Amino acid sequence: GPYKDRPGFDLVAQGMSGLMSLTGFPGGPPVRNGVPITDLNAGMYATYGVLNAYINRLTTGIGQHVDTSLLEAGIASTIWESSMYFATGIPPGPVGSAHPLTAPYQAFKTSDGYIMVGGANQANWERMCKAMDRHDLLNDHRFETNVSRIENLTALINILEKCFAQNTTGSWLALLEKAGVPCGPINDLANVYNDPQVHARNMMVDTNHPEAGVTQNIGIPVKLSETPGIIRRPAPILGQHTDEILTEFKYSRETVAKFRFRSILG
Repeated sequence: GPYKDRPGFDLVAQGMSGLMSLTGFPGGPPVRNGVPITDLNAGMYATYGVLNAYINRLTTGIGQHVDTSLLEAGIASTIWESSMYFATGIPPGPVGSAHPLTAPYQAFKTSDGYIMVGGANQANWERMCKAMDRHDLLNDHRFETNVSRIENLTALINILEKCFAQNTTGSWLALLEKAGVPCGPINDLANVYNDPQVHARNMMVDTNHPEAGVTQNIGIPVKLSETPGIIRRPAPILGQHTDEILTEFKYSRETVAKFRFRSILG
């Protein structure tokens, strides 16, 4: 395409792909996604493409070139928002923590923090109202269906914000979880890595670094029953595996020693 010679940078791609126009709160300045999402997604799409090409090669014997980009990875992430634009011709904007098509499905401020609540279908909406002892909302014609709740979203959120502000996050979590309503805390990374579910799924792994000592690493997010992945060692120090790699490429130890003597290797 016409941009083939441009350098690829995540934040530039986030802006060009529309992601920044969808992130943040209405009326606010452009906001980046909290993680380098186009970098990460481009890598996953590339992996997906390689696997597809490999499977095809197993049956046809023919290889192929696999191509993706940060821009395309960003655009492909706009599943809901692009569908809304295609249907209406109107580009959607940022909606804060809320879901664009169903309500109530967003973060609410409690007396001591925030809670994410998913009253995202009729059954969960009804469970939520009953758990919060707000049966009156079930009889309010403005909130009878998801369509009517979206149409009267401002009024609904104002009511719920006042309710959630009356109790703590922990109290609401206990109440809503017991009722089967999808919900969760808004964790920072300290909370994340103290979460028992995160520990049970081995998403924080300790390794012994030769210089830094015990260090932590993000665990492997995909679990395979027969060939599970494992993090065996930490990130290497500079040049730690140089000799090992050169030996694999058939350089003799004497040659490697000469490289070092002549300062070809660090």
